[in-house]
Amino acid sequence: MLPDALFSLTALLYVAATASFARYLAAPADGMDGAKVAEEGRRDVRLGTGLLAGAGVFHAAHILVFSLVLAVCPVEGIHFPLSVVAMLTVLFFVVLRGRFRIDAAGAVVAPFALSALLASRFVGMNAAPSTQVRSALLPFHVAFNLFGIALFSLACAAAGLYLVQERLLKRKQIFGLFKRLPPLDALDRAEHRFLLAGFPLLTLGILSGTAWAQKVEQGGLSDLLRAGFGWATWLTFAAVLLLRAAAGWRGRRAAWGTIAGFASSLVVLAIYLGRGGPGGHS
Repeated sequence: MLPDALFSLTALLYVAATASFARYLAAPADGMDGAKVAEEGRRDVRLGTGLLAGAGVFHAAHILVFSLVLAVCPVEGIHFPLSVVAMLTVLFFVVLRGRFRIDAAGAVVAPFALSALLASRFVGMNAAPSTQVRSALLPFHVAFNLFGIALFSLACAAAGLYLVQERLLKRKQIFGLFKRLPPLDALDRAEHRFLLAGFPLLTLGILSGTAWAQKVEQGGLSDLLRAGFGWATWLTFAAVLLLRAAAGWRGRRAAWGTIAGFASSLVVLAIYLGRGGPGGHS
């Protein structure tokens, strides 16, 4: 079937992109010519980025075709959230990597997208889309959150690389991987910009979700957990942005706060998937 072929091709491209970025991050051999090493690094980045771009296109095609097969809108069905987040993260990275100097983040984005694609294949496949509640707000609620989580994925990748680079610098390991990673200032700036871009989307997702929830009786454990972690995510990112602006939070503290907020957003996504989507049951 066409969906299976697109899924397999997308997965293979993600594997190849992961290998290319892993090669880029690998420490160059001692004694190698600096210019040759730099050229090989640029070639690996170009190849990895091209593979990710191709994977993102085929990934989008897979989501479209599979949604047509199931007759479910991708932002309403329970089969797609992980897959959509991965696809959006990849496309955002391909478009924004040059501007924010985060080529090394491809080594995080590619395996993340591959893992999410594979996980989406096995999550909720035996569950039927919910028909319990229909609302014009629901697609917007889900779309806002998926776009926000995709941007938070890039922020988390930048934050993780920041912590690695800072650790290498403190250990005075200024060779190998250290030279492949972006400067600390570039990583800190990228993390902040991705948070700024994703936070309004998260806010809209929270508000639309609250408005939508008022249309249906809620109160089960999964509903309470999802709402609780949703607001915890919002408060964590709000605190990181506010403390950065008001108290000069940067560097390690902002990075850990970003990672904590992203982890909370993944919990919300996991609850959403485990329950079978908004208003539905698996």
